[in-house]
Amino acid sequence: MADGSACEVSVAIANWNGMKYIGRCLAALYAQTQAPAEIVVVDNGSTDGSREWIADNFPYIKLLLNEENEGFSAGYNRAISACTHEYILVLNTDVFVEADFIEVVLPALQRDSTIGAATGKVYQQATGEWLNSGFFLRPQMRTRHSAQTEKPEQVFGCSGALILFRRAALADLVVDGQYFDESYFSYGEDVDLAWRAQLLGWKSWYTPRANAVHVGSGSSNEQMRFVDKPLFLQRHILKNRYLTIAKNASWPELIPLIFYWLISEPLVWFILFVRSPRRCIHLVPSLYEALRLMPRAMRWRREMQARRVLGPGQRMRLIKWI
Repeated sequence: MADGSACEVSVAIANWNGMKYIGRCLAALYAQTQAPAEIVVVDNGSTDGSREWIADNFPYIKLLLNEENEGFSAGYNRAISACTHEYILVLNTDVFVEADFIEVVLPALQRDSTIGAATGKVYQQATGEWLNSGFFLRPQMRTRHSAQTEKPEQVFGCSGALILFRRAALADLVVDGQYFDESYFSYGEDVDLAWRAQLLGWKSWYTPRANAVHVGSGSSNEQMRFVDKPLFLQRHILKNRYLTIAKNASWPELIPLIFYWLISEPLVWFILFVRSPRRCIHLVPSLYEALRLMPRAMRWRREMQARRVLGPGQRMRLIKWI
């Protein structure tokens, strides 16, 4: 690692067939001016040789092996649980942080004890643009990157590809022993976690000088658009939107959100049907799966609503209604 002294930062990575990216990702971490104290990689049943390559080339990394792909949420939950330091950088294998990333982003959490998560500015390789990796929430349970990239700001949440967490915040957000909800498998788990953080009064912060490159959808062959993703991921994306709103929205938030959904959701399914009727039929099980998981979601909802400290009015200003 670089000459900078190690700091109280652990890095948590979940790898699934990430051979194309993992070498560059780890090399960027080892080049940090403020070196992480440890790197934990959970391999989610990779079959491309990446788990063996990591073991051979980075023997000091804490490498934990899952026998099958248990999903983003389960992989990162195991990685986070194995981390031992005060701050935890959750990082995707297709994200390559610049050499001073930790040095620049860490002070945001050190200055303000109410900030639970922080992120930086990302060059999105697939689109060729710099993005604020913090996001605001849209009423359809989609995210919108902030339009501004040059000033620090509070955001609704941070993209799951690149987040520096305060351990105390993560510990506060645990339900059923899970940080990320493992029923999500993949996609939308960062929105759900950010909303829970909002409920408990934890802020999320954007730091523009902390830069990184993100390939985007590296685990799904760089297929960024919903319509291009594999069918099983599309099902999870649709299912997870329903679970997120059911779990987290207070009644003052639900009323306007339901209004938007009554208009937008039939349109979503109509567009999916027009684009590909046969594929749309295979997406219908996402509705059943959401209903099957709803009792569990309601249990999570009761726990979080009972513990909430921030009123809905304070959260709703971080939802972009237009």
